[in-house]
Amino acid sequence: MPANSKKPDYILVGKSIKAQGLKGEVKILPFSGVPDDLLTASDFELRREHEAWNFKAAKSRSQGRYLVVKFVGVDDRDRAETLAGFEVWAPEDVLPELAPDEFYWHEMEGLRVVTVDGRALGRVASLMATGGHDVLVIKDGGYEYLVPAAKEIIVKIDVQNDILVIDPPPGLLEINDPDAL
Repeated sequence: MPANSKKPDYILVGKSIKAQGLKGEVKILPFSGVPDDLLTASDFELRREHEAWNFKAAKSRSQGRYLVVKFVGVDDRDRAETLAGFEVWAPEDVLPELAPDEFYWHEMEGLRVVTVDGRALGRVASLMATGGHDVLVIKDGGYEYLVPAAKEIIVKIDVQNDILVIDPPPGLLEINDPDAL
């Protein structure tokens, strides 16, 4: 690698679910919900606890809400099955451009969260994919708030100024606050 080139930043894009077929393909659930977003990715890193494996994609295809990838060197179902349950990371530059009002999860993680009336809740620790709306996991010390990442609740995302403003419906924050019970 030339001295002036930079290794791309990898971001979490999905989770490997299971082996697909007999020839070493792996079924991946993309967190974006759009498997076609990752069809151009050729490099992947699979991570789980203290393990990390780099793979090149020989080929990939979308199948419903999943991405099916044939990794170089993974040639049978047995080997593909060992890759189930890993986080799937890909270079950030393979992700498509978003509309001005859209954001990727990794851009929201770490943002300070405040309510429209100025109450500081903590920082976005992570996001969870659910069947409905994704959920913001907001942590501050011993407190954890679970807030739907819905357009009706998120008022403003300002990555430049490290802030996410929310307008939660009455009672939502109290459900998560043990001192309010």
